[in-house]
Amino acid sequence: MILFKAIGGGAVLAHWYLRAAMFAVVFPLVLAVSPVRAQSTDDTTPREIDDCGVLVRGADCVLFEGGGGSWYIPDYGNFRVGDAVRVVGTADPTCITICRDADGCVRGAVLYDPAVYPCGTAIPSLDDLGGAVVDSICTAASGALGTTALVGMFVTRSRRYNSPAAPR
Repeated sequence: MILFKAIGGGAVLAHWYLRAAMFAVVFPLVLAVSPVRAQSTDDTTPREIDDCGVLVRGADCVLFEGGGGSWYIPDYGNFRVGDAVRVVGTADPTCITICRDADGCVRGAVLYDPAVYPCGTAIPSLDDLGGAVVDSICTAASGALGTTALVGMFVTRSRRYNSPAAPR
């Protein structure tokens, strides 16, 4: 303490240096001694779902039973309770829902008839066509627009230069 008084106003500064030194020594020791926490193994993270099941009447709403639980689906389209369905979406066990007996909800759920698209089979999309249909439509549309533009320029140009009232 006598050293700090001799310096004068540096006592406050020395106090902060002492705190920083303690932190630099103690903090790594605490980290080294403390037990390492393992990652959580609970099943509360959202996961992709593509499962078949049945729509059932819950206590407060219609639920999809399949995919390892009872899931709330906000929009089940033209399907009714008792129908077998294939659900594709993201199962979120932490979502807040009005259904007391739901294990969570399926976000972005798309329901399919399993008689048309059985479980385990790929659902066809435009990507499966290799973009051939989209490319053909775009090529035809660009050709039609280009032709329309050329015809429009030709028609307006010929009127302007061939009219008798046009100045020369």
